[in-house]
Amino acid sequence: MKYIPALVLLFICPVIAAQKTPLILKSNTRLISIKEGSSFYKDIWEVSPEVKPDVFNANAFKGTQKIVFYSDVDTLAFTVKPNKKYNFIILLNGTEKAHTQINTYKNNTPNLEPHLSYYNTNPGYKWATDTIPFRLGKDNRIHITGKINDSDTLDLIYDTGAGISAITKSLIGNRVKLRIDGTTKNRGMDGITEVQTSARNTIKIGSYVWENVPLLAVDYKSKTDFPFDAVLGWMVFEYKIVESDYDFQKIILHSSLPKLSGEYSKSEFKLIEGIHYIKVKLVVNGKESETWFDFDTGSNGTAFIGQKFARENDLNNSMKMLRKNRSKGSVGIAIENKEVLLPKMILGGFELYQLRMSIQQQEVEGAGINENVGNNILKRFNTVIDFTNETIYLKPNSLFYSKM
Repeated sequence: MKYIPALVLLFICPVIAAQKTPLILKSNTRLISIKEGSSFYKDIWEVSPEVKPDVFNANAFKGTQKIVFYSDVDTLAFTVKPNKKYNFIILLNGTEKAHTQINTYKNNTPNLEPHLSYYNTNPGYKWATDTIPFRLGKDNRIHITGKINDSDTLDLIYDTGAGISAITKSLIGNRVKLRIDGTTKNRGMDGITEVQTSARNTIKIGSYVWENVPLLAVDYKSKTDFPFDAVLGWMVFEYKIVESDYDFQKIILHSSLPKLSGEYSKSEFKLIEGIHYIKVKLVVNGKESETWFDFDTGSNGTAFIGQKFARENDLNNSMKMLRKNRSKGSVGIAIENKEVLLPKMILGGFELYQLRMSIQQQEVEGAGINENVGNNILKRFNTVIDFTNETIYLKPNSLFYSKM
């Protein structure tokens, strides 16, 4: 008799399991958004009732991971472990069932590439802003000390003229360990070339850590032209409001737009082929010429204009010539320029006078818009950049009247 309860339980347990209510995500649309860990993907998953089950393969992780599915009317969150399967139903328009499964087995190819993300390693960190100190170099660039994939200390520059971050190719396998896993086209102001890529890397700056950072392996041969180890492209700060304060030499990352003084001027900040541009007006002999200029903190120069823009606006022989020079972009091709004295530039509503400007003497194949304003000018403004809303705020700082 004392064994009967155990036998009863053996028969009852399967019945209870069979009657367990399945998890359901209600949706009125076929496109579902997913958050996997810290990466959010809007309208990335298409509901497919005809596939049974429709399997979402997760990226590999350690410990536990949070995966959330978002519809237009509902949310369903899972805390998952490695090498498991999690079943649920997406109920489309109240009638059609899509049997869906999360698969966390490591031997499956993930459906989604993890997004670049960053966090602060300080225990109990709660600040709404993050501060990164920098050094304004003699080359006019913003230099930051950091590490890549647990390397020794590296000299990084913050480059708003670059989308994807980059590393000096000669460092790979010597000072920095990373895996080359692809190639892509790299466009610089001096043309286009194919470079090797590495998809998932870690960058550490102080207590801040960026994960899943894609890197280009760029052949920066000359330390004279490129006195740095790696480049931080603007995309590492893509979802932040980025304040660059040259007076105190620090970058401040905000979650929302801070209250700004009336000294700041607001301008449109336009994304063109992955690079941000600002409207700049040149005034020569009373004539105004306006176009989009690459807002390029990674350039150590003043301003450049392409031959096409110079020709179309009669700028080739309209200014005092100072000298001839050469410039190089990330491709490494030397471009012949004519350096002239620009009477007046209007940037963000502020006027600058008697500037050195270079006019490229040949059109660069594949370079597209080739007008560029470098950090020898931009360092004169404290800036607040809202990448999400494509706006920028500028305020003259203590370097405004410094020598070019």
